[in-house]
Amino acid sequence: MSLLQDATNRSIISSEECLRLFIGNPGFFKNVEDIQKRIGGLVSTGDDNVTTLPNFDGSTNDYYTCAEVADYEVGSKAEIMSSLKEKMREGELREIYGDYFGFEKVDELAIDDVRSKLVEKLGENKVKNIESRANDFYKSYTSGINVADGASYITADMCKRMLRARGAYNSDVAKAFDILQGETAYSWEDKRDAFKLIYDKTNLVTTKYTAYGFRDHTTNGNKVSSLSVPYYNKFALFPIFECLATGKLKNIYNKMKNEGVDNLLMTSAVKVGLQGNVKFNGETIDKPFNKYTQRLAALRR
Repeated sequence: MSLLQDATNRSIISSEECLRLFIGNPGFFKNVEDIQKRIGGLVSTGDDNVTTLPNFDGSTNDYYTCAEVADYEVGSKAEIMSSLKEKMREGELREIYGDYFGFEKVDELAIDDVRSKLVEKLGENKVKNIESRANDFYKSYTSGINVADGASYITADMCKRMLRARGAYNSDVAKAFDILQGETAYSWEDKRDAFKLIYDKTNLVTTKYTAYGFRDHTTNGNKVSSLSVPYYNKFALFPIFECLATGKLKNIYNKMKNEGVDNLLMTSAVKVGLQGNVKFNGETIDKPFNKYTQRLAALRR
């Protein structure tokens, strides 16, 4: 027993020290449940970026500019939703019925008979709790589904910087960028193949991208306080090219370029260090971004 207690205590101490070493006080996490599962990501290996190479425009390659947008949730409008509530209620009642009385022929029983039998066994209040739980499942589909969970969007120029800093910007990738950004008119098949090549070079890994460290507490270039802000981002990365961005995405991409944002993070991608997210209203983002910078060397693949 003492051996188990000792191992548990040492595990807790190790977790605390790892978190404090890499991201500061664990209190900066936006929810407590995330802490334990993030530790492995903080100390995992990754590709080192070479930030000493200047950008193509001659500027330094040390920092990139970030902004945040609140997660966008959309409720399902499928026709089946009108009958889904009752289907979930029936399914939950039949499942509990099977646990108590067996599953043989449970689907052949009328739902009223199933409910009556459960009331006899458990009482009316407990059966109502079962139905309430089924209703909660139903609401999770109708109240909103996070359609961009853990996503991060980068400009074409930021994508080029990242590939170059990782040593992945070869002649084939350069040609793909010319197809997607050049003035020469290419077919949609050529653009499709070019984007696939760049996307694979950027994202062909088994894990998501991470970024962690400390940044100055600034917003839009203005100092907010003397504190260092610990941050930890984990996200799926999506490069955007102007020739492929249409509709609502084009509005967002143009706003990113106009305001100098290299990396647009959904709030679900920011595990530590949330700072001033704006909202997408279904068509565009009508408020200015709250921008801050992070070190490219700390962006890990």
